[in-house]
Amino acid sequence: MIALERKRYILNALNEKGIINLREIAKELNMAEITIRRDFEKLEAEGKLKRVQGGATIGEDSQNDVSAELTMSRKISVHMKEKELVARYVAKTVKEGECVFIDGGTTMIPLVAELVKKNVHIVTYNTLILEKLANPSAKIFMIGGEYSPYFNMNVGAMAQDMLRQFHFDKSFISCVAANLEQKAAYMAETESLIMKKIAMEQSDNNYLLIDAHKFEANGFLKLCDFSKFDKIYCNEFQTDTALPDNITMVKADI
Repeated sequence: MIALERKRYILNALNEKGIINLREIAKELNMAEITIRRDFEKLEAEGKLKRVQGGATIGEDSQNDVSAELTMSRKISVHMKEKELVARYVAKTVKEGECVFIDGGTTMIPLVAELVKKNVHIVTYNTLILEKLANPSAKIFMIGGEYSPYFNMNVGAMAQDMLRQFHFDKSFISCVAANLEQKAAYMAETESLIMKKIAMEQSDNNYLLIDAHKFEANGFLKLCDFSKFDKIYCNEFQTDTALPDNITMVKADI
């Protein structure tokens, strides 16, 4: 297991339990205790956790960083009103008969709930949407591959190869953070980042869907510049920063 994966596992365990035992984490990951101790030291230096005797507790800065993001089952309800608002607006832009790519993450759940009512083709690797597929009018293509239970996605080389077989009229992409000053979207892990890039290459038009809270988050893996998206849809928010022309704020009364 690479360092980034260990880091995410440790932070997720902290988020779930509040305090973790070094020896238990090492056993769960089948890693040497000295390796996990070094991971703890690095995470403490970043403010993500606080080391205590035999383990660690949540650090002061961990709640504000996307590296300590909530598990998917808990994230579904976070900022859902904003996500539903954007989803209803965006769904109206999809025409009958189009083939669309739906990205991973909870942002896409309300969008799929709208799109399954239409006569469209939906391609996705996002397993969270399965519960929205009862009696759909849409035709669904689920990308296979290695299942990631943490992210509720199918990823890996097999998924990437399968995704390359499709051509999309539109791709709807999510991210963990969006930086207005750098005008770029960011991720916190590599597996879905690769899938997003492939989908965007295979699509005629690309759209980023976010709630405005993503402008307050941080990510360390750049997905792409805002200019790579035809439109960026988000709920209305206040900012002193000049917005790119391709950002569309969706108002609550629309």
